[in-house]
Amino acid sequence: KYIESKRTTMKYTTLSLISVLSLPIMTSAGGCTLLTETIFNTIAPSAAAPYTYNGFCTAISAWNAANPTNQIFEEGTEMQQKHEIAAFLGNTLHESGEFQAAREYMQCGDNIVVGGQVLCKPCASANFDWTSKTCSISLVTGGSYTDPYCNSALTPSTDPDGCACGPVAEDGSNSGYVPASELFFGRGAIQTSWNYNYIDVSLALTGSADTFCTDPDLIATNESY
Repeated sequence: KYIESKRTTMKYTTLSLISVLSLPIMTSAGGCTLLTETIFNTIAPSAAAPYTYNGFCTAISAWNAANPTNQIFEEGTEMQQKHEIAAFLGNTLHESGEFQAAREYMQCGDNIVVGGQVLCKPCASANFDWTSKTCSISLVTGGSYTDPYCNSALTPSTDPDGCACGPVAEDGSNSGYVPASELFFGRGAIQTSWNYNYIDVSLALTGSADTFCTDPDLIATNESY
């Protein structure tokens, strides 16, 4: 599986480079001017929510509007912009399973939605069925789960800081499941993980450290993140 994954990653990374680098030179390009929706769909034909072309473009526009002196995909020559986009796509396609995995499989591949809340069934690899994305034996024991991506010594008031975290209580009605909104496992295109990274990403993308600390699963559900 690892070898096949690496082959797939190389295929899509190569496709990213060929598709983007073969674009004609245009004046004042960058971002979604260079990377069209057709190219996005060619590179990521099986992309699933939250990975959309619209979300990609919205994220670029929002970042560049908020960071006029630190633009993404807009600085340097046309070819340098293409290189930056191709490198970004090569990395993120790999991290996100070709834009199909919003959440880390071992932590939340087996999930259910109850009353609008996503619940995760943390799993060991030996007990995870990759075909059905189900877990036969949950890592939740004794009514709670210890998040492996939680450094509880770091809080919003410490230096360095981190989102407050700790043992997560098992859902009272669904054995083996815990709320996704209280876990800091890998999510999104770059698989943001650990409570100390979520707080920094939250501040950078939303302007508030509270956004992702309160609900880290927003990264897996909001296409603009």
